[in-house]
Amino acid sequence: MLKIDNRIQSKVKNIIVSNLIILLIFLIWFSYSTLPFIFNLYLFSLSILFIGLFLLIYKYKKGKKIEMLSFYGVLIFVLILFLLDSLLSLLPNFTPLLFSFYNLIGLKHKFNTFVFSILLLLIFTKLISIFLYFMKNPRILELGKGDEIFQYFTKDLSNKKKLLIPILFPLSALIEELIYRSLVLSFLIYYFNVNPFVGIIFASIIFGVVHLSASKNWGHVVSTLLSSVIYFIALIQLGLLYSWVFHLTTNVFVLLFYYLTKRKKGRLII
Repeated sequence: MLKIDNRIQSKVKNIIVSNLIILLIFLIWFSYSTLPFIFNLYLFSLSILFIGLFLLIYKYKKGKKIEMLSFYGVLIFVLILFLLDSLLSLLPNFTPLLFSFYNLIGLKHKFNTFVFSILLLLIFTKLISIFLYFMKNPRILELGKGDEIFQYFTKDLSNKKKLLIPILFPLSALIEELIYRSLVLSFLIYYFNVNPFVGIIFASIIFGVVHLSASKNWGHVVSTLLSSVIYFIALIQLGLLYSWVFHLTTNVFVLLFYYLTKRKKGRLII
């Protein structure tokens, strides 16, 4: 059991490190078009890309296929899209994705009380459903039945884990919104002229399947897919801030549900 805890602890640290690197890439992405020394950005990006590929191969040889896809694979994916957009922006009469990306993440959107209320109601309804499911299925705490990271924080909430929660959950929610909502949909619409509705469904399926590696639970995948659609609507109608807040709120409440399920199971055993 200690070996499993150490593995998950290492996984949490890898998530934080890789997400911080991806956040740095996005910050550079948002500013590269205004910087004169773009060649330096290419060197920076290529260096991280080669390091990521090296770590990917190393993890593969070590047999850590799931973790490899979760961390280094996503990092490499974002870097490739960044380099592709940077290179294409150098072509004549070509507008970088960046400008379309700005519009999608909602920098120019205005708050809409009606849309916000409807989405909040959907999130609230979904959270109630998740809570009822957890209360009737305490086996969600067992390995292979639920998300192992949530299980890790539920099992023993030490001071170290308390410090990790306010870093891991907001950061992970933000990066997932930037990648699976903003970035993927932007590329599908901008480069492949995909219908936005089809793009949302496709990106949501990707988001759901990625989460299958975390829990091995198809119910979790379906729930994640539905959440993704809600976050997409929030992103497009309200902006990145609101999709991030909805995402973070859902994750925090799910963590609370894991904890309440553990307490209920403990009382049943006693």
